[in-house]
Amino acid sequence: MIKWAKEYSVHNKIIDEQHKVLFDIAKKAYLIAENHASINEIKLVLSELFEYVKTHFKDEEAYMESIAYPDLEYHKRIHQEITASLIALVKNIKTVNEFKEQLNIITEKWLLEHILKEDMKYYKYEKQKQLQAKESTFEEDVALTESTFEEITPKYILYVCGCLNEKHKIPHHLHLQILDGARYSCKVCKKPIRIE
Repeated sequence: MIKWAKEYSVHNKIIDEQHKVLFDIAKKAYLIAENHASINEIKLVLSELFEYVKTHFKDEEAYMESIAYPDLEYHKRIHQEITASLIALVKNIKTVNEFKEQLNIITEKWLLEHILKEDMKYYKYEKQKQLQAKESTFEEDVALTESTFEEITPKYILYVCGCLNEKHKIPHHLHLQILDGARYSCKVCKKPIRIE
């Protein structure tokens, strides 16, 4: 039986907790099947899984909308397919062995594969968006601050990058930020700039 692992995390506390609950319900279903439960008992657990999946998908889609995830509509279609398959599974289970086979599909394909493949896409998208928001190029900062720079300090400090014979004039306040750990990269070679 597949168990929750930290590498399945999408780094969103609510969604990670919901994914863990889905794994727990799948485990519960597996244990019921192993203990030779009746089809009705199995269907009850599947109904619990179905109800929780609906809640989870609604919350996950709301989160994707909040981060302006570009593939939201595609992700919603996948959720609809999973929901339709789960409804069919609940209706059509006839034997415990059939249920065990289908349970493997639920855990491996729907839960694990969906989290690792599809859910990781919106995690990577949000992570990239956050990185881009934090990064700013020194050229943009130069344009914003050039007119307000104080004359009592050196106006520019020369920096180099990976480009051959290229020098960058960095305003003093950005130089201080770099000394404090800020990182700026050359737009051309993409390598971090460093003091000459």
